[in-house]
Amino acid sequence: MQKTSKKILTSALAGMMLTGCMSKPTSPAATDSSRVEPPADIWAPYSEEVTVTAFVPENSGTEFQGDDDYGNNPWYRAYKERFNINLQNKWVSNDYDTKLNLAIADKDLADVFYVDAARLNTLHEAGLIMNLEEVFDSYASDVLKGYRKDYADTWETGCFDGELYGMPQMNYGIIDQFQYIWIRQDWMKECGFEAPKSMDDVITIATTFAEKYGGYALPECQTLENLFRLALSWGAHPDIWVTKDDGTIEYGMIQPEMKAALEQYAQWYKDGIVNPNFTTLNWDKMMQGMINGECGVIPFAQWFGYNPLPDLIKNQGPEAIFFPYEIPTQDGSDILGSVKFNNEGYVVIRKDCANPEAIMKIVNFYAYTVNDAVGKETNEYLSSLHSFNYPNCVRETRIINPKNDYNQFLQVKDAFDRWQAGEEVDTSALGTNISKYESCVNWITSQDPNGVGDFLQQGNDRSAYGIAKKYVDEEQYVQDAKWGPDTPTLQSAGSTLNDILIEGFTKIITGEKSIDYFDELVEQWKTAGGEQATKEINDTYGK
Repeated sequence: MQKTSKKILTSALAGMMLTGCMSKPTSPAATDSSRVEPPADIWAPYSEEVTVTAFVPENSGTEFQGDDDYGNNPWYRAYKERFNINLQNKWVSNDYDTKLNLAIADKDLADVFYVDAARLNTLHEAGLIMNLEEVFDSYASDVLKGYRKDYADTWETGCFDGELYGMPQMNYGIIDQFQYIWIRQDWMKECGFEAPKSMDDVITIATTFAEKYGGYALPECQTLENLFRLALSWGAHPDIWVTKDDGTIEYGMIQPEMKAALEQYAQWYKDGIVNPNFTTLNWDKMMQGMINGECGVIPFAQWFGYNPLPDLIKNQGPEAIFFPYEIPTQDGSDILGSVKFNNEGYVVIRKDCANPEAIMKIVNFYAYTVNDAVGKETNEYLSSLHSFNYPNCVRETRIINPKNDYNQFLQVKDAFDRWQAGEEVDTSALGTNISKYESCVNWITSQDPNGVGDFLQQGNDRSAYGIAKKYVDEEQYVQDAKWGPDTPTLQSAGSTLNDILIEGFTKIITGEKSIDYFDELVEQWKTAGGEQATKEINDTYGK
């Protein structure tokens, strides 16, 4: 892994917020907790009830059952029953960032909440959050300590001068990050095509579909997402920062490999291969075209089977299923995916929290349910915690195992293979993954569109995770050299810098500008802040 610098990334947001909050008094709510002596065993309950408070984001994807809500749900009940901890929500908001900014400015903080990198810096500079080294050393479970050891670079991004202030929440793993060519199977069979081995094969398949079934060969939208996915074929990595041969770091979107991919894409547009209306389409409209059967080939991520494929199947029939294939390279070598720094945020604890070890117990418990609980807890109990998007209820204390989806794939695929072979499957060993397995079975037995996403992601011999497992196992990827939070210029101007490139690339694709405009565009990007961003990235993440 790229070793992340320990330099503090002070953001413009930090400066702005500190100026506004330094003179305000500490809220009485910040010191109203009384200390309760914790048990020696990190898994043992308190002898008397301990109350801790939290800030919680509202999530529309949560499907509360019965009388459950954000303050009364299986997680909160488990904290009380197992540890005698009463977790109370100071507030729940669908505008979490805005409300959190106000709370920071007023110094009216909950005991535990999650923040992004910029706010982590702000809170540390203001002295409002706890140094977690002591409580982590004493009360973190072996699982959490293993996370910190195995993903040291990510955990270092939550440190200041080597001391831990924010526990990285991480994400479900790099197996989720790879890209594929998805191809409609009924058309492929009717046309007699085999798996593509080159980009010429992909284009032949796509253009044949367009000629025979109508529509267009390659879909695209205003953000050029599919160009950036296909750019991997030329060795370009437009979404990450890459380390050059001389050790310097540069943005992948301005490299010569990107220019080569863009030149070919412009030719495809000229030849009528790329949807000629892409400049008027947002992502939703592009996907509506897929649902309507206007296209049979699309570059996409592993979750294509979840959206839009179920709606496409409902519209076109189950035989219209798409399967993923590797993106072929120009020279026939193995494709190298792009792996980005992927961290959901940081768990922080208010500096004056009376019982920080209670929060560690809660954080430990989530890690336990996804790592060690199978066989110790019933599937019904684990499902009560993890179904209906209930983990969103504990977003502020959730630290994810980055191997979660990799391990899930191994379990689900093994069980599904045994089921297909006619063997008896012991679903008790699947824990929270049982729903994934059942979805795969439901697709085969009843062609339930709601099961096709799990089937294509991990349940079959052509699954996206099956392809990605090889990438992970053989380290068949390029890792983002920016292995940590954005630097100040990227925080303030990153989206604007990307907009400059996307607008310019669009002009090249549509023929308004020649491919030579690429070099001029790079200079515009540098002048607008790209050069300063590159300097910051090298200063922070370079050797």
